[in-house]
Amino acid sequence: MHVLSWLKERGVLTPAQYEGALHQAQRTGDRVEEAILDTGAMREAELLKLLASHYQTRFVSTERLSKANIERKTLERIPRKLAERLQVFPVVFDRRAQQLSIVVAAPGEDDLEKQVQVVSGVREVRSLVARPAAIAAAIEKFYAGHARAFEELFAREMPDYGELDAFETTRVGGPSAPSQGGQFGSVTASGSAQHGDADFADPFAFMGPAIDPPPADAPPTARVAPREPAPQVAPAPLPAPVPLEGTIPIDSPLSGTDETPRVSLDDYLETLNVFVSLLDRDRGELRGHSGQVARLCRLVAERVGLSGADRHALVVAAYIHDLGKTGGDLHLTALNVARHEGHRGRATKSRLSPVKLFASAQLPPDTKKILGHLYERFDGKGLPDRLAGKDIPYGARVLAIVETYSDLTTNSKNPYRRVLSIPQALSVLKELGGELFDPTLVDLLRHVVVGDDGAEQLGTRPRVLIVDPDPEETTVLEMRLIEHGFAVEVARELPAALALLAERPPEVIVTEVDLSAGGEGFTLMERVRELGEADRPAVLFLTGRADRESVTKGFELGATDYVVKPASPEVVATKAGQAVEGASRQEASGVSGSLEEMSLPDVVQILANGRRGGRLQIVAGAKRGEIHFCEGQIHDARFGERTGEEAFYALLKLDRGRFTLDPRFEPPARVIHASAEGLLLEGMRRLDEGLV
Repeated sequence: MHVLSWLKERGVLTPAQYEGALHQAQRTGDRVEEAILDTGAMREAELLKLLASHYQTRFVSTERLSKANIERKTLERIPRKLAERLQVFPVVFDRRAQQLSIVVAAPGEDDLEKQVQVVSGVREVRSLVARPAAIAAAIEKFYAGHARAFEELFAREMPDYGELDAFETTRVGGPSAPSQGGQFGSVTASGSAQHGDADFADPFAFMGPAIDPPPADAPPTARVAPREPAPQVAPAPLPAPVPLEGTIPIDSPLSGTDETPRVSLDDYLETLNVFVSLLDRDRGELRGHSGQVARLCRLVAERVGLSGADRHALVVAAYIHDLGKTGGDLHLTALNVARHEGHRGRATKSRLSPVKLFASAQLPPDTKKILGHLYERFDGKGLPDRLAGKDIPYGARVLAIVETYSDLTTNSKNPYRRVLSIPQALSVLKELGGELFDPTLVDLLRHVVVGDDGAEQLGTRPRVLIVDPDPEETTVLEMRLIEHGFAVEVARELPAALALLAERPPEVIVTEVDLSAGGEGFTLMERVRELGEADRPAVLFLTGRADRESVTKGFELGATDYVVKPASPEVVATKAGQAVEGASRQEASGVSGSLEEMSLPDVVQILANGRRGGRLQIVAGAKRGEIHFCEGQIHDARFGERTGEEAFYALLKLDRGRFTLDPRFEPPARVIHASAEGLLLEGMRRLDEGLV
């Protein structure tokens, strides 16, 4: 949605146009760029020019893309399934430079250039901007051979580019002049020497004169940086086209020059994640524990700005810290080892088990140190070396805190013999600061957890129901959802899903369309619609069905999103989190909490961003106040004898007490007309200057 906000901030879209496009995107499930065009807020030419400027690249119009001549060797660089999943389309492959130019809706989004680079085996990927629907049509036309793929787009109002060439958006200077390399020759070379026809063909050459290469001071085209400098020797023979979609040939540029293939750190960590997730799936309440610990360790490392090597060593240690220690019912956290002699004895014998299991894998030296000193104590009474304070490796101090936090909030066999809420677990860690744990890192973890998700701030764990008959399809997704803080239930058939739905509706359902019989996912959606608004979960289809009829039916039934397999588990987990934020069940159930756990400005910001309505009541001892919301806007406030803005500013001073949102309340009148953001900024200024 950042494109919508950016266009609104620049004054390109009026508030009414912004709201209209936002509603259209939510209703249809299309990207916001399409929604802007569908609602008539902008013409294609205007939008693409602005987006090209925003992303510092160039654009390709729908007309130009529809008439392009794309070579087969260019298409073979990206398998069709990957092109459909990422919604990218290859337009030029420069053989000499090993450079691939693609059209995308949003360059840099979700690291899609990196994914394309890995699969295509090229040195460099450059992104150009195109309309999302045009990209989808190009995939249909050139991969599937559907000659009429662009007809639906052309049936709409055609854009008027006038005399402007489709690639002149970011060019600075005079009119276009012919160049020797063709339009894409100049784009791909980015102003360097033009390549001849032996290297690549211009897919748009028949459509008019070429343009000048961009000047030296023009903004660079969006790209993934090359892996290494271009070699000075003759280029090696090209690898054979990828034989299987989604695989990398053994002789691709990703393979090393020696016998060991090159593997990126991200790929290495993702492999560990999948491996450990599969091992964790049978651990009962500790299912997904290692992945959740690794995710939180990564967030802590990023918050403090650890170097890449230190962050990598910590995350590796987090993934494998329990391997070889999980026999019996003992879970060897730092807290358990400190409290119980049995755990301490087991830890003495098995603390190095993960290091021994990976002896041949050349673990980073810092990973070994972290695992070897995981059971030290901040007061110097731990094992094995009785290190104290900052003598304990930093990563070991972080992992000890994060693992204990995860155990307290998910495992009923922890020392308190019940699953603690997030505030309770953070309180336990704070009490143990200076004794078992580094108190500074305890505070840091609290900031990471509290700031990680609005639902966690309110002390809740949203529930997700996965409905899919294939365990292999859902195992990694299940683990990833748990890492994101969800409580996950799984049903393989429609009757089991309906039973769980009747027992206690979850916040989100992620379902396949085809269960034991075709189309049963739609039946589940129809049953969801029969629930009352307060109990109705958001439904996200994750399915192999990609036909237009199924997609249309899913959204007509009220689905929040429709994702076609194969899809990244991380993307699906993120979409589930977004669904929780906007779910109707959460809208109708209200919110309550403590001002000690969440400040009033944070509560106001969450309600405003979520476009919530109702009466927020604040009780602090004998003091009582309220703030009236309507679709995220503050209409009135009352505190004692004060009303309006003055009451709102006075309420911001409260840091103790409780708050409750009654979503059924409708403000009788609008007294306050300033935006929520403006009120918060002014309130913070008054607090800082002691004016409240």
